[in-house]
Amino acid sequence: MGLMDILMQAGGGSLLDQVAKQAGINPDQAQDLIKSVGSAMFGQVKGRIESPKVDSSALEDLLHESKYANMLEKPETHLQNPHMKEEGNDLLGYITGSKEVSREVASEVAKKSGFDASLIKSLLPMLAPLVIGALGKGLASDDVPVNMKPSRESDNGLMGMLDFDHDGSIMDDVAGLAMKYIF
Repeated sequence: MGLMDILMQAGGGSLLDQVAKQAGINPDQAQDLIKSVGSAMFGQVKGRIESPKVDSSALEDLLHESKYANMLEKPETHLQNPHMKEEGNDLLGYITGSKEVSREVASEVAKKSGFDASLIKSLLPMLAPLVIGALGKGLASDDVPVNMKPSRESDNGLMGMLDFDHDGSIMDDVAGLAMKYIF
């Protein structure tokens, strides 16, 4: 199961309904929106982990916290918690590195998806914990071969998970990510 599959199936599909309701759009549009935002954030995680200029150890530690993976079971509970926006903003700092980059992510996703940038900005902190959860769940999954799971010495498992089309190479996937130019 790929990362986007994990994210899209959160709560048995209730994430789609929640995003549609909060954004005032239909479920098909919500699916497109989640895919756009999720891809951009997965790309940011990949870029931060691959960058020799960034210490990504705190981000990698977050991926191993079951709290975020558990949010995928009942995303509606997470989305209705008023304190999660603040935590989501904190997680965005780990994912993007700064508020400025988060704004760039929102702007770039808006350009590519056709959704309003203010809507994307409001969804980023809401979806950030779920993106971290999807990555963490993917790393803990039996679907990821043991030799592909990351250790402190290697991030091969995470890089393997970021191979969205499962062709053995992340290079072509990088070209398609919304924020490929940042790193």
